[in-house]
Amino acid sequence: MRIGITGTPGTGKTTVADTLEREVISVKEFAKEKELGEEIDGIFEVDVDAVEQNLPEDCWIEGHLAHKVGADYCIVLRTRPDILEERLEKRGYSQEKVTENVEAEKMDLILSEAYENCKIYEIDTTEKSVEEVVAEIREAVKNEKSKYAVCDWSSFF
Repeated sequence: MRIGITGTPGTGKTTVADTLEREVISVKEFAKEKELGEEIDGIFEVDVDAVEQNLPEDCWIEGHLAHKVGADYCIVLRTRPDILEERLEKRGYSQEKVTENVEAEKMDLILSEAYENCKIYEIDTTEKSVEEVVAEIREAVKNEKSKYAVCDWSSFF
């Protein structure tokens, strides 16, 4: 089974993946290493179909495209839009990228895409420690729990 950890940039995917005490494949790094994409205007564009075909059948994957590369089960990390905006600005994202990602989070974009592709478990990471999120992920995966419609960001429009 392919287990994905996905979410809008800045929701904690990489931090959580690094804390799971297991091998987790970064979709972007895997694609770069295997040359499954191309550099366009300084941004590496992942070929999701090629990545899906080349990933092992049983693995954990992480990235904002994890739900698009054949994951059977996805953990969808969410963060309140105002907090997400602060995180992305601290990372030095352009205002255009910050706005694009915050809007995607408000509209549940990745959640709805993941819902169409696999069984999902949504976690609001806004006020949780990394350890709390990791514990929730372990429990969800162990029991193949499904949970969504956790976050309502409609007040941010």
